[in-house]
Amino acid sequence: MEESDLIKKAVRDWFSREGTKVESISNPRAEFLFKIKFQRFFFTVVRPNDQRHIQIESQIMISPQHQKLLTAEKLRAFQMDAMKFSFTAGVNLGFIQPRPGQQGPQPKGPGFVISDRIYDDSFNEQALWDKMRRLHSAIDMVIALLNETTGQLGPKPDDKADPSPSYYT
Repeated sequence: MEESDLIKKAVRDWFSREGTKVESISNPRAEFLFKIKFQRFFFTVVRPNDQRHIQIESQIMISPQHQKLLTAEKLRAFQMDAMKFSFTAGVNLGFIQPRPGQQGPQPKGPGFVISDRIYDDSFNEQALWDKMRRLHSAIDMVIALLNETTGQLGPKPDDKADPSPSYYT
């Protein structure tokens, strides 16, 4: 079995064991492309043709409620804060913005994309777990920055949660 096939099988098996549905998507530019929901967010895991890595990314659209509160100044402030965070977190961050009047299909948006890679020579299940956890946490942080910029509150805490500390014996 070729290295690419082994990685494809390992990725599919790992997500399946994590309880995540793995959807294969056909793409002529990729050896494989999976769409998965990891914890709260959707990701694509792709191995581009003739490459020795997998790319993991997630696109997050800015909600209409947030868009109403984002002036051009607030949008710039949010984007700068998000970029500063992405540099310190070691993840790639890009912004999606439709361009009215531009020819061709328009991207959905506005939104952002968080991504990173795992190269074949460092691929293992621990590396996949670490990367997924880092990307998921980065999305949470960028959403928190957006909430802070717009003055929106984050998700409501669970009222039934026991506020006392947890102890392990």
